[in-house]
Amino acid sequence: MNRPCRISATVLTTLLTLMVFATGCNSSGCMENQSSIPLAGFYSAGTEERVVIDSIKVYGLGAPGDSALTSSVRASQVYLPLRSSAESTAFCFRYLQKDLDTPQLIDTLTLDYDSEPRFVSEECGAMYFYHVRRLTHTRHLIDSVAMPDSLIDNVDIERLKIYFLTQTVDDTPGADPDQTEQE
Repeated sequence: MNRPCRISATVLTTLLTLMVFATGCNSSGCMENQSSIPLAGFYSAGTEERVVIDSIKVYGLGAPGDSALTSSVRASQVYLPLRSSAESTAFCFRYLQKDLDTPQLIDTLTLDYDSEPRFVSEECGAMYFYHVRRLTHTRHLIDSVAMPDSLIDNVDIERLKIYFLTQTVDDTPGADPDQTEQE
């Protein structure tokens, strides 16, 4: 004989209460990345391989004290924080290597964007996401800049690829890298 399965109200209430406590008590708090800061990687314009730029200083224009994001370091990536209270942020790339450390070779990268506050959760609160409308740059040592997606959110991935003009050194034995060939 098949008898219908009946759950008493007490058992059902107890199960529901346990489920609420098990899912409602989150002691870990906000585990998401709360910053929407674009990461820029450095690449060679000729080979499209990642490069390390020796002795580079990157700083934001118009930031308090034009604060440096990197200074006199070797870098293959840099975070470029955007200002949520502005519609544009510009960054300067100053090359500190011998023969490159002149004001005429400082490159500027400018991002024009719309900032959008988004409520994520009670634990995480709100954060800004950015929709880039336009990206411009000078062309001293920066050849080009690629940005596959115009949305900058809190996912920590490389958003910009900055392609630098690079020089390759001839590895041929006996070759003098400072000597040019004449015809």
